[in-house]
Parts: sequence; structure tokens; C-alpha cells
Amino acid sequence: MLDITFIWSIDFRIIDFSMEWQHYERVMGNDGVGDLRIKNAQVWHRGRYACTAQTVVDSDSAYADLKVVGKPGPPGVIIVEDIGDTWVKLVWTKGADHNSPITHYTVETRFFWALYDDDWRNATTSPTVIDGSMEKADVTGLYPWMEYQFRIIAHNEYGAGEASIPSLKIKTWDAAPVVSPTDVAGYGGRNGEIVITWTPVQPWFFYGKKFGYILAFKPHNAYDWWYETISDPETRRHVHRDSYFIPTDEDFQVREFQVKIKCFNVKGDGPYSLTKIIYYPRDVPIEPPTDVYARPVSSTEALVWWLPVVDTGTGLQQYIEGYQVKYWRKYDDPEPGANRIFVPAHVNQTRLENMLPDSHYLIEVRAFNGAGLGPPGEHCEMFTKRAPPPEAPRVWRWISWTGMWLYVWWDHVSYDIFGNYSFPLYYKVLFRKTGYIYGKVYVTGWHFMDFPMPQLGDYELLVRGRYEGGDGPVRMIHLLGAATMTTPTLSMASLLLLALCIMGLQI
Repeated sequence: MLDITFIWSIDFRIIDFSMEWQHYERVMGNDGVGDLRIKNAQVWHRGRYACTAQTVVDSDSAYADLKVVGKPGPPGVIIVEDIGDTWVKLVWTKGADHNSPITHYTVETRFFWALYDDDWRNATTSPTVIDGSMEKADVTGLYPWMEYQFRIIAHNEYGAGEASIPSLKIKTWDAAPVVSPTDVAGYGGRNGEIVITWTPVQPWFFYGKKFGYILAFKPHNAYDWWYETISDPETRRHVHRDSYFIPTDEDFQVREFQVKIKCFNVKGDGPYSLTKIIYYPRDVPIEPPTDVYARPVSSTEALVWWLPVVDTGTGLQQYIEGYQVKYWRKYDDPEPGANRIFVPAHVNQTRLENMLPDSHYLIEVRAFNGAGLGPPGEHCEMFTKRAPPPEAPRVWRWISWTGMWLYVWWDHVSYDIFGNYSFPLYYKVLFRKTGYIYGKVYVTGWHFMDFPMPQLGDYELLVRGRYEGGDGPVRMIHLLGAATMTTPTLSMASLLLLALCIMGLQI
């Protein structure tokens, strides 16, 4: 019998099985048949396959055409046919459908302020659903005066295909602004100063060149508005000085002002923001907060309360914008370098942070407004708590002989008779799976605990003490599940069978 060789080719190119083993495999049967197996078939595997059976005497060939059905290919070149301020017209050419009709297209956009190169977002189109037979569409809802790129994705019953090559960058036409600044606020200062603040508009809302702000303000009882033009779009604060704004005797404690802001560019003006009422005080607060009280929470934090400034004694509400809380170490820190916290007028408590352990602090609270700080209240004195010990408790563990229970114990932290560290209150034990942030937390006054031993997976057990001065350092141990730690062993029956087999081989 003659030896026979099978040669496979695709589109008259001989397949090299040693180089193309990831996709092509020769399957040899006992009957001498040499089949071809295609693994992980791709669209580009389509074509005319030929199998040539060859001997030293003769050869013969058979042919078959293979079609591969799959997701569509990328559409052709995208052309931006027309541009408006909030819309563009796109035209493209159809890509390969890979033997399955294209059902619809989706359009994606990427604008100038995209966070990263692959930040493509679905676009709003007209029509909303782009049929597979269409090769043009309008993209709407764009920002005026913004740089854009577009790409198109074809879909069929097998899913979404590869995206097209992005279009050339285009810029939409400019338009007048349609948004206004937010968080408009302000206050009256000294010597006729009016301070106006706001949150600047995001760059994609500029809508055109020469973007800026127009500030309008006036006393509450005046008819005419004052205007200021700000040409820097990143500005968020403006100070206007006019002696006319200084409160008079007729204004009692404060003088009210109305403030509003709008945007503008070369195409026109946008709408005004909501009118905001700001106040120009006649003078700084004349009364201090009373009954200032502080309580330490830990070695580095404390809470402070006070009674707010309510009345001036004349029957008129005193205008307060907020309170300044100042704290410093009595004998170690200079008062000018004290820590300061500012809270709004409706708040009468706050948390003090970044304090030093076991220290003597002075706390001062003052009311303030645009004219300045009022007088200080009586200083409140407070001692922070001592710090927790710097060392974490040592932890030991033991697993029961059945592998069902885990016993854990740790050093019981005793009271420091020298007074260097704070008093221990209890312990916190966290049991969680490795790689997880959260787990089950146990609180105990003892220095030992037992747990059901986990059977699978890796776990972490963390132990830390809770002291008067806060949480101490944590100690962590790693645990393997009982099933993970157990090594395979032979049963008695298996050992007996193995011994009989060995004896049988020796006979």
C-alpha cells in the first residue's frame, strides 16, 4: 500500500500547521483520512479550502467554500457633511456584514474635555434608531463652540462590531450662553466694600469666544443697578468699593443688597442667576458667645459647644455670618499660631482635630461678619486624653484537633501605672476574608475568643485595643481554611489494597 499525504490550502495558500497551530490542526484517523480542524474560528478564516491527496504515483484535490458568520466589520470613512451650533450631519459607507445583515448603527462622540482618549459616549441622533440600511444621520445635543470627533459601530444579530476609525476633528458653531453661575453669595466688608462670590461656569458651557461675567447689584431699596464686567472666566470673587454702600442710621444693624450674575460671549448674553440677598453690617458683632464647653473625644480630637450670639440688647437681631473657633496649647503654643475653624452662624458646635495627646488646651470662640471678628468669649480650658500604647497586642492561635474550631488569645494590656498611656477599655476583633474591606467585628473585654474554623479560602483576623485615647495599633494574622491546610491521605482500605498489589507483584 502506498503512503498518502494530505496537503491543505486556503485560497491557494498552503497551510503551515507548525506556524498556525493556534487555529489549524490536522486530524489523522485510523483509516488514513487527514481531516482539518479549525479552532477559534475568525471571520478572516473564510475562503476556498482545498485538500490535496498525494502519493508518489498520483494526486487528487477536492475543494470547499467556507463562510464564517459573525459580528459586522467597522463602517467606512466618516464624513462630516454639515455643521451647526448643536448638531452635525454625518455620512459614512457600509462595512462588511460578515454574512449577517446589519440591523442598526450607533454613533459615539468624544469632545475636547474628555478625561481620557477612550472616553467615547453614545450620541443623541436623529432618527433615534439608525436602521442598518442607512448611511447618514444627524447628531444632536452637542455643545456649541466645542471640538468633537465621531465614530460609528454596526450591529447585527451576533452583537456589536468593531468601531470605525474616528472622524476628523470638527468644531461646532458658537452661540450665546444658556447657563448662569451657581452658588452666588457675598457679604459687606469695610469702607464700602461689597464682596461677591460665585462658582465659575464649566468650560464646555462657554459656547463662544471672549467669555466673561456681568455682575449686577444694588441696595435693596434702590431702583438702579450697578454693573461690573469680569473678562476672566475662571474668576470666582470680586470686590467693589463705593462709599455709598456704607450703612446709615436708617439701616439699623445691616443694609441689604441684591446680587445677580449672568454670562456673556461674542454671540450675546445668557440669563441672570437667581437674585441673592447679601448683607452689609454696620459693625462687627459686639457680644461674644457664652457658655463655651469642650469635651475630649480621644487623644487627638475634642468636641466644643457654645451658646450663640442672639440679641444685641437693643431688641434688634445682631447680624452674624459665623463663628471662629481657635485652639492652642496653653503653655507650649503661641496664640497667633493657633488652629482656627470657621463654622456658619446656624452651627453652635464643632469637632477639633489634629490635637496633641495629654495636653492642656485653651479654646476661644468669636462671632464674625463681613466687618470683622467680634469680642472673644471666656477661654475654655481642656485636657486631651493620653495616647494609646504604641505597640499592638501579641496574638496566638490554636486549631482544634478536629479542625472545626479556631482559638485565639492575645496579650491583656494592663493599666499603665506611670500614666504614659491611656486606660484600656475593651478589644475589637475583625474577622474577614482576604482581599475584602469589610467583615464581622466582635467587641469583648476578655483577651481570648474562639471561632468556627473556616473550611475554604484565606482569612485575616485583626485585633486592636480600644483605649480612652482612641484605637490602638492593630495586629493581623493570616488563616488558611481547614480544607486548604488538609493534605490528601490514604484511607485504611486504600493502604490494604496497595499492600496486596505489592505482594502480588512480588510473587
